[in-house]
Amino acid sequence: MNQLITTTTNEQGEIIVSGRELHEFLEVKTPYTQWFERMIEYGFVENIDFIGLSQKSEKPQGGRPTQDHALKIDMAKEISMIQRNEKGKQARQYFIEVEKRYKQQLPQYNSLELALKAALEHEQAIKEIKTDVDYLKESMRIDGLQQQEIQQAAKHSIVHALGGKDSNAYQEISKKVFSAFWNEFKQYFKVPRYGDIPKVKYEEALRFISLWRPSTSLQIEIDSCNSQMVFS
Repeated sequence: MNQLITTTTNEQGEIIVSGRELHEFLEVKTPYTQWFERMIEYGFVENIDFIGLSQKSEKPQGGRPTQDHALKIDMAKEISMIQRNEKGKQARQYFIEVEKRYKQQLPQYNSLELALKAALEHEQAIKEIKTDVDYLKESMRIDGLQQQEIQQAAKHSIVHALGGKDSNAYQEISKKVFSAFWNEFKQYFKVPRYGDIPKVKYEEALRFISLWRPSTSLQIEIDSCNSQMVFS
């Protein structure tokens, strides 16, 4: 189809026609502004049927902006019919054909829009699943076997820090050292009991235990107890 008059679409997907270009095609002798003012007397409403546009004049001596209007295609069809001449009839038929072809393309655009929407919904669903999985990982606690391994590893580390089961420190202050360790452990992992550690932090718990050392004051107390054994 030959493009007799330029048509575009606005942000709402409506077909738009330049008022000045339509005026020129219709070969109206009356100046554009006067002609357009007469046309809107047929009941057309600004910002509903058309919007005003300003364009910089190309006349070298002018420089004043010239007025144009973006007409919706229904208004352009009615104005063309109002002219009651061959050019008006030709313009109206042209706009009808433009509108027809535009509507034929809508299913394709709608399909693309639906496909994009479906893809976005799928992506959102994956994000929600990932969030749920992460939540489950955070909420799942260590099992009984893991609790036992943590307890054994902790006992081994504490006894080693005390100097062994045969040490004076183990006999005299082991309860205090065990208590200090578990307090530090629960405070570090922010849990009321070691069995509440999230499964995802199991390896971190074992690493904490392997790196744990008594505080300076507690180490001095351990050393003091063990030195009494040496000199006794």
